[in-house]
Amino acid sequence: MNSKNMVIWDLDSTLIDTDAIFENAQKNVISRLSKELSSLSININPDSEDEIDQLRAVDYEGIKLRGHTAYDYPYELPLSLLYIYLMRGEINDKYAAAWMASKGKELADEVGKEYLERLNETPKKFTGIEKVLEESAKRNYNILLTEYFENREKQYRKIKENKIEDYFDKIIAAENKNKIAIMAAIEYGKLENEIEDKEFKLIFIDDRSKYLEIAKSIYPFCITVNVLFRKKEIFGESSSKIDYTAKNVSELEDIIKMI
Repeated sequence: MNSKNMVIWDLDSTLIDTDAIFENAQKNVISRLSKELSSLSININPDSEDEIDQLRAVDYEGIKLRGHTAYDYPYELPLSLLYIYLMRGEINDKYAAAWMASKGKELADEVGKEYLERLNETPKKFTGIEKVLEESAKRNYNILLTEYFENREKQYRKIKENKIEDYFDKIIAAENKNKIAIMAAIEYGKLENEIEDKEFKLIFIDDRSKYLEIAKSIYPFCITVNVLFRKKEIFGESSSKIDYTAKNVSELEDIIKMI
């Protein structure tokens, strides 16, 4: 098997449409908050792309503060948004502070719990992705590397319900997809297949350029593929270490065949 390339695949937003789950849940958060704030003459359009972009920007700041994408408390994102929305209104700071204390926290907790429930839904695989995986399995040693934080079973459920486990030679669930986890996945594949560096071709496929950059730092000759099925990368990260970008499943299939 050492004549094959090694391909390390991401799961969320690469093979399965996790973004669709997030988008629906995010729109619901904005919709719920907008209804409550209408009594304060604060008007928010849940269907506005600007509102969604702002929510994601706020969410990203929270991720940077926490150091992970999971939420420590259900109310975190809705409460942050409530603060921003109240600042838009023509109400004084004292009333806004009192409203947040008497109503805002309870509302944020309620909306946040519903948000997390929606995020727990299982995303569906992208249409046509099985064909891409089948093509890769013919010529490559496929590793699926996914991060689970505190919910390993949720990740395995996504894999099982989408029936994609058979396309992989190895499935690795790491608590965090950091440099150590990525390095371990690479070394596992090399040892399993008795691969020497001189005959080693690694392809790393992910929707986040952050992880592609880590892979490049470990193995500079790594071929990186950024799966960008949405308009832009959700976290707005650097693209300096990207060799190929796939904007749809068909482009991803072409890249797999080419490399």
